[in-house]
Amino acid sequence: MAVEDINFLDVACLIRVGNGTVIEKFGSLINTSFFDASTIAGTLKQKGLVEFTSDFPGPNSMTVSQQGKALISEAESKSTEPTDQLDSAILTQLSGGKRLPIELSKSLNIRDRDLALRLYKLYKQNLIIYDVKNGGVELLLTEAGFLKMKNLLPSSAQNIGQTQQAVAANAAQASANMPKMGKRGMVLAMAVVAVVVAAVLLNMFGL
Repeated sequence: MAVEDINFLDVACLIRVGNGTVIEKFGSLINTSFFDASTIAGTLKQKGLVEFTSDFPGPNSMTVSQQGKALISEAESKSTEPTDQLDSAILTQLSGGKRLPIELSKSLNIRDRDLALRLYKLYKQNLIIYDVKNGGVELLLTEAGFLKMKNLLPSSAQNIGQTQQAVAANAAQASANMPKMGKRGMVLAMAVVAVVVAAVLLNMFGL
C-alpha cells in the first residue's frame, strides 16, 4: 500500500508496538478486543509498518519495520511544531461534535495521512485524546483543547462586531440620504449596503 493510505488509527496503534510485541497480547496494549487487535495488526503488516516473526513453539510477535520507524519519526518531529490555522480548524470541528477521523477528513478535505500527523501532534500537545474501540478510533477534546478553542472566540466576536458596525453605519447613511433620492436612488443605496456587507464578510473569513 502507498504511504498516503496511512490513517490516524495506524499511527495510534503503531506507537504501542514494542520490540517483539506478542500478537496475542496486542489487544491489551491498545485497549481493544483480540479480534479487533488481530485485524489492526494485519492492516499494519499489509501497509508495511510492522513485521511478524514466528519462533516455534513460542508465541508469534511483531516489531516495527523500517517504514514504520520512519513514520513514527516524522510524526514525532511534526508534533513539536506550533499549532496553526489547520490545527485550529480541526479543533473547531471536534468542538462541533465530530469525533471520527473520517468525518474530519471529509469536512476539511484533507488526506488521511496528513490528518493523522496533525491529530498525533494535537495528541502530543495534550489538546485531544483518543480511544481505540470497535476497530476504529474516537477523538475527544481535552480541557487544554477546549480552552484553546475558547481563546479563539474573542477574535471571532470582534470580527462580528466590526461587521455589525459597518452595516449599521452604511444603513444609517443610506437612510439619511433617502429623502433626497428617488425610487432608483433608494434601490442603488440598498445595493451599495449589500456590497459593503459582502465585502466585510469576505474579509472576515479570509476569502
